Amino acid sequence: MKPGSPIAGFSAIEGLGYFIVSGLLMAALTYAMGELFGSQAQPTITYQGQVYSLAPSFPQFQGAIDLHAALTQSIDTADHVLLVGGVRSHPTVDPNGPSPALNVSFADTALSAAAGTDPFQAYSSWDQLQLNAAQLGPYLTSNPDPADFTLLTLTGQDRITSITQQRRMMATVNGESVVLYQVTYQAIDWSGTLPALVANANTGTTPTAQYEVYLDATEEHWVQPLGATHFWYRTDSNWDRDQEGPSRVIFADPNALSSSDPLAEISAMSRFVYFLPVVR
Repeated sequence: MKPGSPIAGFSAIEGLGYFIVSGLLMAALTYAMGELFGSQAQPTITYQGQVYSLAPSFPQFQGAIDLHAALTQSIDTADHVLLVGGVRSHPTVDPNGPSPALNVSFADTALSAAAGTDPFQAYSSWDQLQLNAAQLGPYLTSNPDPADFTLLTLTGQDRITSITQQRRMMATVNGESVVLYQVTYQAIDWSGTLPALVANANTGTTPTAQYEVYLDATEEHWVQPLGATHFWYRTDSNWDRDQEGPSRVIFADPNALSSSDPLAEISAMSRFVYFLPVVR
């Protein structure tokens, strides 16, 4: 620059020093922002090797949207639905429940005893359980929670197209009493020579979709209890004909949380409620 110019130039050393100081300042700012957002990250706990997010959790809610979009498509294309677990699994034999669900390890792709049977004697999930007792019996859970259930969608009489599970667990983690919910959806693809379990598009592993949340045990107040309720048109023991009506299924909602305030006038209500006919 010419002498007397209002703007003076930088030497190479001064320029290098400027970039070094600027880089240090940017690194410090990035670290500070990282610490800030890290301190505000969604709280999580680990139980039995699975990570659960504290509700309400928007990331888990996004996972729930994906899961229920896929489940709704499976229901819409199914010929009938098999619902295992919940209450009123049978109006006289098991009117109160809770009934056992299928173990989360269940991954069969077909009901081996269903093909070729009389469909008029399989108009309920209860009858399907009796018909397929040899296959499903070993998978029935013990000490079920009322919110636990397994939902199978089928095409024809025997092809399982999806397996959806909900589990509710109570535990003490780090001295805190919590209620944990896990919901999984496993799609089964029948387009190939053999049926195949569909992997998650992001992780490449099964199940196809899932979400996990937990609540403080004092904060669980739902307008309608989560879980499955079976409704019935009739039972006919003389002719062995049971006709189940639409069952109500209520899933955990990861973005809903009720206050622990006993004076609160509003309790949480799940957005994911289904009324499912056994035979469509």
